[in-house]
Amino acid sequence: MKIILVSHGKLAKGMKDTVEMIAGKQDNLEAFEAYGSGSEDESFITDVKQSVAASKEDKVIVVTDVLGGSVNNEMIQLLKDHHNLTLLTGMNLPLIITLVTTVNAQDSEDAILEAIAEGQKGVLSVNKLMSEDDDDGGDLL
Repeated sequence: MKIILVSHGKLAKGMKDTVEMIAGKQDNLEAFEAYGSGSEDESFITDVKQSVAASKEDKVIVVTDVLGGSVNNEMIQLLKDHHNLTLLTGMNLPLIITLVTTVNAQDSEDAILEAIAEGQKGVLSVNKLMSEDDDDGGDLL
């Protein structure tokens, strides 16, 4: 299985670097920067298409930065021609770490749903957590 990160600017490459700093080198993790040379640079589309095509029948998970953004909209077009592709959006570190550690091992729809849940759980208001913790008399830290 291959995991492809695609984002506006350098987010995807930064995410890949950070994941590999935490989880070690990931041979099946790729990152593509959209519009790297300006808003007219769409070479990333060809690069991602080639990467997906090279995977033949293997499962491919593409993760984009934001739903409805131009990058995500371009990746939606890939779903028409690639039955082995799963497209996720809302890229964040807990999501990607769970994908590379859990989905790689299990390769199932349940593992993908688990990764999505981990990504969602990673978005919190620390102020609210600390306030709730103070109400309980505990110490968040």
